[in-house]
Amino acid sequence: MKKILATISQQEWRLVWLLALVMIIITGLPYLAGYFFAPNGFTYNGLHALSPGDIPVYYSYINQARSGEIFVKNLLTPEPQAFGTLNIWWAWIGQLAGIFNLPVILAFQLSRLIMIPVFLTVAYIFIAYFFSDRAVRLTALIFLLFSSGLGFYVAAPIDALGIEGPDPYRWPIDLWLTEANTFNTLYQTSHFIASITLMILIFLLMALAFESRRKMVYAAVSGVLALCYFNFHPYYFPVIFGVLGLYLFGLMLRANRFLWREAGYLIVVFLISLPSVIYHFWLIGASPVIGQRAIQNVTNISPFIFVVLGYGLLWLGFILGLWFLWHQKKFDRRHWLLLSWFIVDIVLIYSPFPFHSRYTQGLHIILVIFTVIGLSELGAYLRTRLKPATYDFWINNSVLLILLFVIWLMPSNLYSVGRDFYFIFSNSPAITTKLFLPNGLFDAYAWLATQQSRAGVVFGADIPLKFAPGFSGHAVYAAHAHETLFFGSKAAYIQWFFLDNDYADKKHEFLLANNISYLIYSDYEKELGSFNPALHKYLHEVFSSQGVTVYQVVQ
Repeated sequence: MKKILATISQQEWRLVWLLALVMIIITGLPYLAGYFFAPNGFTYNGLHALSPGDIPVYYSYINQARSGEIFVKNLLTPEPQAFGTLNIWWAWIGQLAGIFNLPVILAFQLSRLIMIPVFLTVAYIFIAYFFSDRAVRLTALIFLLFSSGLGFYVAAPIDALGIEGPDPYRWPIDLWLTEANTFNTLYQTSHFIASITLMILIFLLMALAFESRRKMVYAAVSGVLALCYFNFHPYYFPVIFGVLGLYLFGLMLRANRFLWREAGYLIVVFLISLPSVIYHFWLIGASPVIGQRAIQNVTNISPFIFVVLGYGLLWLGFILGLWFLWHQKKFDRRHWLLLSWFIVDIVLIYSPFPFHSRYTQGLHIILVIFTVIGLSELGAYLRTRLKPATYDFWINNSVLLILLFVIWLMPSNLYSVGRDFYFIFSNSPAITTKLFLPNGLFDAYAWLATQQSRAGVVFGADIPLKFAPGFSGHAVYAAHAHETLFFGSKAAYIQWFFLDNDYADKKHEFLLANNISYLIYSDYEKELGSFNPALHKYLHEVFSSQGVTVYQVVQ
């Protein structure tokens, strides 16, 4: 590690941190626009168009930890839970939010912004492991931060031809999947940034441990990092040990002997990190709620063609880099590490494991490094084949290369940011209700948060319930397809309840049977039907503000 760090100049670090600042600005501006340009009577809820569904879940975790609850519960489902889960990532964010009295949304965003320079620092060290030339390193970092696939160019035809249909996964992954590329990850949440940061750091430390004698410390540190990693992202246990196991197997084949020392290092990492994995298996077995949630927590991937489109020309770069390395006999153990990572990711994406989309994490890094290798070797090859004037115009032309990069590799990222600005400033009622919440609803959350007893469940429409755990601390009846147990049936009951004013006795029994203490009534609920809570004696108005009313269920 010291040798790698010694090759990185102060000028390089300044450029890395400058790029970190650029990423903070680019990924922060849409959120700031949402906050400062919210429509009258509304407040920005912190969501954007890229995979917004899970963010209220993280708000709930932060809010609980902010209130001193380290073992957080799943408040997006109404079932009682004897104990919560220790999630160290959201625990420390929530604890700091409590210490500094930060609002939940601000704590969520600050943690994301802080993690951007952390990721860039680790990523650049990882890049330096593969490249000695400083210009090539910075090129690789720029590719890593700003390259994406061809989703932008095929989105309109897919929409026009009706290819997507009712299946939301029939869409290029660079336009919807957080893990698909680095830009999406940095744009989304801090724990996704921490996830890829820990992954590449573990791989780097273990690669260095395998290369050097008496480097048990690297294995021990990797084990501690994996212990923390699997606490909040246990999905990547098969990735870490699948990649390191395949990498070690390849080294053994090359050495034509069993590598006892390296195998011992891998066992050390496994044993140190194992408690986190055991903890999650224990949770699944000990808690019916956590167990059922694990069954429901299926993260699908788009059909293969949309995965291909999601990385676009980087696939060609990957093949080009691999071909040059193999043809010129430059393929070494470093590249075998990347190829092992690639193989394991592809296998897991299409494996029986139910976390297919999650296993795209890291593919972008692999494709970028091989692409930069391929382009560097291609440039050197063409230098000897083309006339100087031709080479200078087509290859050694910074303006042309930047233009080609922007046209073919950046549009999907620009689209993601531009889409958010468009939605924020569109003033469309359909969009406003997704990105902004009525001020009266925030008032209702604040009132609910003051109620000493939070044993009862809150009932209402989809959007008010999504954010209630994060801003009030109360559990809700149904709010999330994965987090809410048996979400489909509960969503149907919500539709039935607000459809009309019939079956008053049955609706009262329904509320009591599900331990529902409060009902939120706002424009969101009015859209579901003609139900009027003021007509029913089993509901008692306890709070009202700016068109949002909270009713307490009469016991």
